[in-house]
Amino acid sequence: MKQLLIILLAIAVLLSGCNPIDDIGGNDTIIIPPDNGSLEFRFILPEYKIPKEDIHRISLSFAYSADSMYKSQFFRKVNVSDFQDVYTLFFLPDDYYYVAVITCSCEGDTCLNGGFPGGRFGMKHNFNRFSIEKQKTLVIETHFQ
Repeated sequence: MKQLLIILLAIAVLLSGCNPIDDIGGNDTIIIPPDNGSLEFRFILPEYKIPKEDIHRISLSFAYSADSMYKSQFFRKVNVSDFQDVYTLFFLPDDYYYVAVITCSCEGDTCLNGGFPGGRFGMKHNFNRFSIEKQKTLVIETHFQ
């Protein structure tokens, strides 16, 4: 009886395992879902008097309205990285708002002198409204002042 239980458990584990991906080759074409449009969001880091490795992308968030954006009531947040410049997302056709944030991690007054308010870990925001159209790709490039 114990052996039968072990065999059934092993079969259940094997049947519930992940299927390997057959197509490992890089496919760079993006297929937009039928009722959606896509957004290609590009983080453009400006030239500061700060080493590039000390400027970090920390946030990319989306809201349905300016009021929601102001209140930080976002319907989607992207896990951003210092190693990725471009993010592709899919949305239903409509008007949306985004806010992108970068910060500086230099020590001393370097961040303050480089234009980041508040000095170290000071943040710069970029936000705007955008419209998604069905089966079209919108490209947004951030430009932090």
